[in-house]
Amino acid sequence: MVLPENIGLSATLLLCFVWFLSLMPSVDPNSWDLWWTYDGISGPDFWGMNKKWSHCALGRKQSPIDINPDALLFDPGLEAIQIRGDLLQGKLHNNGRRLELSVPDNASLVITSGPLSYQYSINHIVFHYGREPDRGSEHTINGISFAGEIQLYFYNSQLYHNWSQAAQESNGLAAIAVLIQTPINVVDESGHNFNSQLKKILQATEHIRHRDSHHTLEAIDVRQLLPTLDHYVTYEGSLTEPPCHETVQWIVLNKPIYVTDEQLSIIRNSINIDGDNFRPLQATNYRCVRTNIMRNFNKTFDEVPKIGDNQKNLGKRLCGNKGYVTYKANFKKQTEVL
Repeated sequence: MVLPENIGLSATLLLCFVWFLSLMPSVDPNSWDLWWTYDGISGPDFWGMNKKWSHCALGRKQSPIDINPDALLFDPGLEAIQIRGDLLQGKLHNNGRRLELSVPDNASLVITSGPLSYQYSINHIVFHYGREPDRGSEHTINGISFAGEIQLYFYNSQLYHNWSQAAQESNGLAAIAVLIQTPINVVDESGHNFNSQLKKILQATEHIRHRDSHHTLEAIDVRQLLPTLDHYVTYEGSLTEPPCHETVQWIVLNKPIYVTDEQLSIIRNSINIDGDNFRPLQATNYRCVRTNIMRNFNKTFDEVPKIGDNQKNLGKRLCGNKGYVTYKANFKKQTEVL
């Protein structure tokens, strides 16, 4: 195939991709799952070339997004997320794109409440990060990227039999996102900032340095892995990978999880995964992004007016989130981000 001169890089990649498809009149669906990556000709710009993944290119409720503090809608009806169930066991897998912890189908851990109207059972946990410490998270806060992001994915086990069915249906999926931060100082194992569950997962990466390798993990305590379940931002979005189904209720927690640069470098430098593994930001498209984060974090939900208390005042509070809403992270510069 001969390409014209002075053609742009994106156009070149697109033409090459179309030419590649012309050589493959019938493509095995499993080949698509192996084909996609986070950059180049198989990166996010081209995921939508597969007709079954059209949401990746044409969807209006795609994820991730930048969380803009000025656009948040305060909703005092959002209660804390509830978790029920036992410790997790599963297989930590290096699939060549990222780390993923898959759990058995009979895992008993479920989440309810918050923005959720149903019970959701855990399916898998995904780890996103960048090759450099200034990026890695999929969601950003007021334009600020974090070093990484942990995403816990759940499916609606009240309405649907399994993940595959729920992923394509309304109210099918829920995802909890926890941002990863590497501050100047992270205290030791006895300190409150140090996360023992994440350390356990990171230590297991020495067993999965090569693609398609996996290692069994026992007794992961999700409650200890998550820094908070009380305050968060929530919106309707999508899977951040093909097929990009728009069936996910996202819950972005208001506290990051802390790791040291050394711990995060274990993933960056020791595992055979090339480049960044996060999807670029997607347009919000006038979606309602709600939060229960208040300016005064010492207040409890008992102190927040209930929906039936005062409809007039409640309406003002819902539509006018005055003052600062602060994302609770320790930055090198004392900047209020969210």
